[in-house]
Amino acid sequence: MDGEPVTLAGVPAAKGARLAVSWGLGNELHVVDLQEMVASAAQTESTASVVQWGSLSAGQRRIAYDSLGAYQQLQQAAQEPLKPEAWAQAARYSKTVGAVLAADGVRGAEATAEELATLQERALWELLALFFLESSSTGGMQGWAAQDLARWLRGNAAAVAGSVDAAPLPPQLARALREAALPEAVPEYWPTLARLAALGWIEDAVELLGLHSAWLRYDGSAAGEGAAGDEAARAAVAALEATTLLLRRFPLLAAAGAAPPAVGRAFSAPSEFAQFRRTWQAQAAALERDGRLWGAAEAAGEGATAAGVRAVLAVLAGEEAALADATANWAELLVAQLLHIYPTARPQAELRQLLQRCFDTGGGAAASEFLQVLAAALEACCDLDAQAAMRVCSAFCSDWFMAHAPPLLAAHPAGASVLSRELPHLGGSQVEFYTLEYAASLMPHTPTWPLAAAYLAWCPAHGQAALEALLHALPLDAADPWPAQKAAELAAFHGLARAEQDILRQQGVLFWQAGQPGAALAWLARCSDAARIDVALSPLAKAVSSGEGAAHAAALEALQPLLEALPPGSANAALLAVHRLLERGSSGGGGGRGMHAAVAALAQLPEAMRDSCLQLVCGTLPVMPPGALGEADVLWLLQWLLSAEARLPRGQQDQQRGAAGLASSIQVARLALVRSLAAAHMQQQRGMAAPGQQPRQLGAPA
Repeated sequence: MDGEPVTLAGVPAAKGARLAVSWGLGNELHVVDLQEMVASAAQTESTASVVQWGSLSAGQRRIAYDSLGAYQQLQQAAQEPLKPEAWAQAARYSKTVGAVLAADGVRGAEATAEELATLQERALWELLALFFLESSSTGGMQGWAAQDLARWLRGNAAAVAGSVDAAPLPPQLARALREAALPEAVPEYWPTLARLAALGWIEDAVELLGLHSAWLRYDGSAAGEGAAGDEAARAAVAALEATTLLLRRFPLLAAAGAAPPAVGRAFSAPSEFAQFRRTWQAQAAALERDGRLWGAAEAAGEGATAAGVRAVLAVLAGEEAALADATANWAELLVAQLLHIYPTARPQAELRQLLQRCFDTGGGAAASEFLQVLAAALEACCDLDAQAAMRVCSAFCSDWFMAHAPPLLAAHPAGASVLSRELPHLGGSQVEFYTLEYAASLMPHTPTWPLAAAYLAWCPAHGQAALEALLHALPLDAADPWPAQKAAELAAFHGLARAEQDILRQQGVLFWQAGQPGAALAWLARCSDAARIDVALSPLAKAVSSGEGAAHAAALEALQPLLEALPPGSANAALLAVHRLLERGSSGGGGGRGMHAAVAALAQLPEAMRDSCLQLVCGTLPVMPPGALGEADVLWLLQWLLSAEARLPRGQQDQQRGAAGLASSIQVARLALVRSLAAAHMQQQRGMAAPGQQPRQLGAPA
């Protein structure tokens, strides 16, 4: 930005109002215009606005999702000790991401602005990979720069040209030429043919030459047959045939063992390539100067064909003026001069100088923004200057590109040493800086914030703090629990236990506020929040304690699986558990074992929680069936009721009134227990009186 103001968006604000600005998630600002509270009819309400920048389109989101796997695999491999296949892993990463960028391509007849931007980023991606990644395996690209750049240009022709229609051979033009009765009469035919030859698109150039109507008009008649022989066609075919033969023998430098090209002659030895190329180019120059051939063609009325073919031959002969005329911009001119004049130029020597010369000759100063960025990036690549390459790309490319490009540069020793240095003002490397920038662009959007968490995991200095801030700032909602579920999973995966508990607790409270106690209990149980579980169960426990449990029987039945799985610590949960056991025991379910289990549950509770069950127990014991409790259980209950009665409040009038009612209930319950104990003794005595029967053991279930 270089200190210049940047307009993100316009927000509504009344005249004289103050603006309150706060950060949202990532690249997001919350803005509110604060109105003064004055009693005026003209007063307007405050307006809240959300400003976002760097938002991802649908195509960019696809790229973000599709490239994440390759990025994570490469980062995981980098955590391991150095392996011999490190370069191969980086190469796979480069190809995978390049394929992701090329997946959408151009869906219509012409590229949209977004499609063109993606194609241009792909062009820069492959250029960086060509110099910083592939050069480390080819001995510094010595002798290979010309054909590598020609291959790169062919794969990114539309991006370099600025549109599909401006590419060397647009699909619509190719279709029109194939369907035309006289292709050579189409105005674009000969300029396109010369441009294809200049850029090394030899197979396409041969195809276009084959479309010339002279091939169909020529019937092979001898020259002496007079009218039967088509002199014009014969003259045109002679020129076309000689040029086609030269194109089919176009010299190429290829690696040993590589598959032979469809058109052209490949050499693995540079010396053989240079020797053949000198001879081949001399033949092209001699053919271009063959006055007899061109004179015959012009005399036969094929002057346009003669001029067009001679332009192609001038390109093949390496004439600088012909190359400049045939190409459309400095990048094409550079590739043309590399192929036809300097095929063995080295990147760090001749290529850099040739780049500057072609930039000046090809109108680089007036070229599009991308072509100027491309020139600066190519200059940095020639010097293997990773820092300069990052600086150039940062001014043009997206945050996604800047987060994913460093591994390409780090694959070369020159790039690894620069990018790993810590930035004093950041407290981390610039690789982490660009990763954080990209994560910030992903945070504000529901489909992409989980991706932000995935990238923050690879930021050693600030990743954990940023991830915790992201997880705590997520907008959660009871209507859509997926964000909370995903956030809790991510927090657990990254070992952020406190953040995980905060998210579970917050979502549980949201469910409780929305009137969904079951969901609230499930979420609060996951974070073992006994205090809030107690609050959530308070209405139900109060109803049960006051004797209204029958009205909530359906709710209790539905919540039963959750209640049984709740963590310990909630008084209300314990009260409901005791209620369930007492109700089961008092109704005869499970025999004496039900009441015995209820007493056992009471005995395990702390004193304060146990006393909260007094009203419930005192209401159950009088209606308990005879013999439901053993002697040991009765004695324990009597002792507890006596001590609980002593702890009843003795203070204020209202408390005294409530305590008096509870004391009365305790006395009724104690009387029921005494009767139960007497009944147990009488039953025991009858059992002893009956011959052949053993008396029941004290405390055993009835």
